[in-house]
Amino acid sequence: MHRLNTKMLMILMALSFVLFSGGMARLCGETVGFPNSSAAGRLPIVIAHQGSAPSLERPPVAFDHDRHTAALKQNKGEDCGVCHVLKESSQLLANPEVKVFKFPKGPFDATDKTATMYAYHQECVSCHRNMARDGKKTGPDIGLCGKCHVRKPEAKAAAWAWSPLFNYLRHSKHVQAAQTLNPTDEVSAANRVEVVGEVTGKKCEVCHHTYDKVRKKLIYKKDSENSCRSCHKAKDEKDARSMRNVAHSACIGCHSKLAEKVKKELIQQGRTELADQDRKRFGPIECKGCHGEHKELVPEEIGKIPRLVRGQKDVIDLALEPVSDVSAQVTQPVSAKDTPLSRMKTVPYNHKAHEPRAQFCNSCHHYSLEKCSNCHTPRGDVNKGGGVSFERAFHKATARQACVGCHNVAKQDTKCLGCHKVGNEDAPKSSCLVCHRGPSEGKPIDAAPFPLLFDKEKVPEKLLIKTLEKEFKPADFPHQKIMAKLSRISNESSLARVFHSALGENALCSGCHHKTDPSAAQAKKVPTCTSCHSQPFDPRELGKPGILAAYHRQCIGCHESMKQKPAALECAKCHQEKEGPKIAGATTMGVPKGH
Repeated sequence: MHRLNTKMLMILMALSFVLFSGGMARLCGETVGFPNSSAAGRLPIVIAHQGSAPSLERPPVAFDHDRHTAALKQNKGEDCGVCHVLKESSQLLANPEVKVFKFPKGPFDATDKTATMYAYHQECVSCHRNMARDGKKTGPDIGLCGKCHVRKPEAKAAAWAWSPLFNYLRHSKHVQAAQTLNPTDEVSAANRVEVVGEVTGKKCEVCHHTYDKVRKKLIYKKDSENSCRSCHKAKDEKDARSMRNVAHSACIGCHSKLAEKVKKELIQQGRTELADQDRKRFGPIECKGCHGEHKELVPEEIGKIPRLVRGQKDVIDLALEPVSDVSAQVTQPVSAKDTPLSRMKTVPYNHKAHEPRAQFCNSCHHYSLEKCSNCHTPRGDVNKGGGVSFERAFHKATARQACVGCHNVAKQDTKCLGCHKVGNEDAPKSSCLVCHRGPSEGKPIDAAPFPLLFDKEKVPEKLLIKTLEKEFKPADFPHQKIMAKLSRISNESSLARVFHSALGENALCSGCHHKTDPSAAQAKKVPTCTSCHSQPFDPRELGKPGILAAYHRQCIGCHESMKQKPAALECAKCHQEKEGPKIAGATTMGVPKGH
C-alpha cells in the first residue's frame, strides 16, 4: 500500500509539473519560441557568447529584439535606456562621450562564459520577474531554460549584412531628409564635426566626416565623402569604433533624436498617437526597419534616382602606371623603368554607365572610394589589397567586384543563357580588345544595334531538319525568326552590344554554330552540323554526340535555359507525326543531306 501511495504521489507531481509548465508556456507566449504563424518572417538576434569556452552547453538564444521593444513601449512606454547603456566615455575617441547602446548594463568579463551567462540572466530575468510581479505577460524565469534556449527555433536568424541594405535609394532618402533639418537640430552621426572649406548645402556633414590626427578633431570637407568602412573596421581601433558599434549608435541615435522632436511637436498639437505619416519623418529604431529589406534595385529603378556625384569622371582610362614603389612582398627597391607594365592597351571604363548596375558605390569599391591602383598594385599588396594584383582585380572570373566576374553574372540572365549556358569556357581572345581599346579622350564606347532583317542568302528564312523523317515529318526550323529574337535581346543590353560587335555582324551565329568562325557566314561557308556530329557515338570524343543528340541537346537546352516553348518531351510541337502504321522503336538515325 505504501508503495502504491508513493507511485501515485510521483504521478501527481508529474501532472502538476506539466500543468505548471503549460501555464508558464502561456505566460511566455510572447517569447522567442514563436508559436504564432508569423514566426517565419521574424529576424531574431542569435545570442551565442561562449567566452573562452570551446563550445556552448545549451542552444543559442534567438532573441527577438523588435518584439521586446514593442512590449516595453506597450507596457511601460520606455525607450532603449531600459536595457542599454546609452552613452559611454572613451579616451580613445575624438568625442569623450558617445552613444553605445551597450548590453548588458553591468560590468562583466566577456572572456568568461559563466560571467557572461550570469550577466545576461541578471538583465533578462530581472525584467521578466518585475513584469510578472505587476501581473503582465512576460518571458520565462530561471529554471525554464528551454523557453529561451530553443533547440530548433522557428524563426530565421537575421542576415546582418550592411552592403545590400544601404543602397542608392536609401542614400537618396537620407539626402532628402537632411535638407529638412533645422540648424538647431543636433543629429550629427558624430555629434561634433567641424566643417572645413566650402559647404555643399546638402548637409553631407551630418553623416560624413574624417579624423584630423593633428588637431584630434572630426572634420568634414567637400568631396571627401567616403565609405564608413574606410575608417570603421570589424573591431574597435584607436580613434575609430567598429562598424557595428558606430552604425548602431549613429543611425539609431539620429533616428531617436528626430523621433523625440516629432513627439514634442505632436504634444504641442494635442496629439498623442503617431500616424504613419509622422513615422516617415524619422528613421526606424527597430531592427527590421534597417535589416529587414533585402530587395535589390534594378537598373531602371536606380536610373530614376539623382546621380551620386563625388568628383568622379564619366569615363576613366584604366591602365597600369609606372611606379617607383613596390609591393610589401618585395624587399629591394625597384626603379620605375624596371616595374612591369601592362602589354595591353588602356581600358576606357564608362563609370557613369556602370553606376546604375551596382546597388551602391561599395559594390565595386569595397571599403574606400579610392582608385583601384591605390590598393591593387602591379604585384599585389598584401596589406592594402589582400595580395590581389591590379590585373587580377579586374579579371578574376569568380569575384563579382571584378569586371570579368560581374560580366559572368550578367551572362547568367535567362535571356542570355541560351548561348552562354557553357559558363566554364574561357572567353575568346578577341574579347580582350573589346575593353583594351586605348585612350578614350573622355568619349564612352557604344556599338550599333544588330539588324532585325537579314540577307536570305546568308541567313535562310527556314530550315527543314530531317533527322527523324521516317517516323516524323521534317522539323520546320524558323531560322530568321530566332535570329531576330536573339538580335532584339542583344540590342536591349549595352554590355551585349559592345561585346557582340567585337565578333562582327554574325556574332550571334556562334550561339548555335559553336566552334565555327563567325566570318565564315560572310563567304556562305558555314559548315553543316554533320561535318562534326556525324557518328552517333564515339567513345574517344564523348563531348561530340551524334546528329540526333546534338540537335536535341542544342535546341532543347536553349529552350530550357531561356524558358522558351516548346519544352522538353513536347516532341509533336516540332516533329509532326506521319500518317500510317507505327513501328515500335522505329527511331532512325538517318542523316539529312546538308544538315
